[in-house]
Amino acid sequence: MPDTHFRNLDLNLLRVFVALLEEESATRAGARLGLTQSAVSHALGRLRASLGDELFLRGPTGLRATPRAAEMGPAIRAALKLLESAVTTPRFDPATTQRTFHISASAYACSVLMPGVVQRLLSEAAGVKLRMRGPDASLVDDLDRGRLDMVIGGFDYVAARFAYAPLFMETGVWVIRADHPAANGELDDAVLARLPRLIVASGDAAMEGAARMGGRDLGLRTITSWGDDYDLGGVSLRDFQGPVTVPDAYSALIIVGQTDMAALLPRRLAMLAQQRGRLVLIEPSREPEPASFGAVIRAGESQPVNWLLGIVRDEAAKL
Repeated sequence: MPDTHFRNLDLNLLRVFVALLEEESATRAGARLGLTQSAVSHALGRLRASLGDELFLRGPTGLRATPRAAEMGPAIRAALKLLESAVTTPRFDPATTQRTFHISASAYACSVLMPGVVQRLLSEAAGVKLRMRGPDASLVDDLDRGRLDMVIGGFDYVAARFAYAPLFMETGVWVIRADHPAANGELDDAVLARLPRLIVASGDAAMEGAARMGGRDLGLRTITSWGDDYDLGGVSLRDFQGPVTVPDAYSALIIVGQTDMAALLPRRLAMLAQQRGRLVLIEPSREPEPASFGAVIRAGESQPVNWLLGIVRDEAAKL
């Protein structure tokens, strides 16, 4: 068959060819394909013209393939199977999948949320690989291009090309080390106002860069912005110039645990440290504005990513 003939060939005609080859009857081939007998005959006429061969001849028991049709049959049947496999969405089975998922989340989100997610994956999808990374300036582009499957964090705005799923709310609590001199007495704002206070610096440069990249705005808000409006001793934390600022809550935990400083930190993270006997938690006299956390994926994502999102949401509901 000349190359120009193949380029102009309607590939649907090959489905008719295979049906005729296997059914040896235009009537049965039509019933199999949902076509009338006349439509099958018309398709056969087009095939004969395109391929330059009669393909099927009428015999005593039905249509009989010509030598050319019999020669082409196995290759065409295999090619159609390959095409069907290529365009058919495979069934996703968590128990057997070997898929690797890529998620961006802060160390805080990994600590409070991911232990439950990982345990679910180990028990339900042992072949899954999970690659976690921190937020950085390329995450929006990587999410767009499929190099990231999910971003977990706090967001002021999510662009329409993404889908957002709320996960949980977080509040803040003051912390000091367990053997702090002030821990033996009543702890209130008056005591806190006299202590050196460590500030977790809001405005993570990498996250802000990701929010602005290419004019595509995710409006990311990190948990480090909590409590900026908290008034302590007549000064809000937004305006308070503490002696020490750190870029993340984990650094704050280490420093507070080994000094006489106090810090306003994410409650769940502080509770994890308290369980180890390292910190004392002090309830704020006025609750700082809570932060909401959610997951962002591409709109219209694949079944595997939506399955993973379902697990993340299930585990977030337990927090």
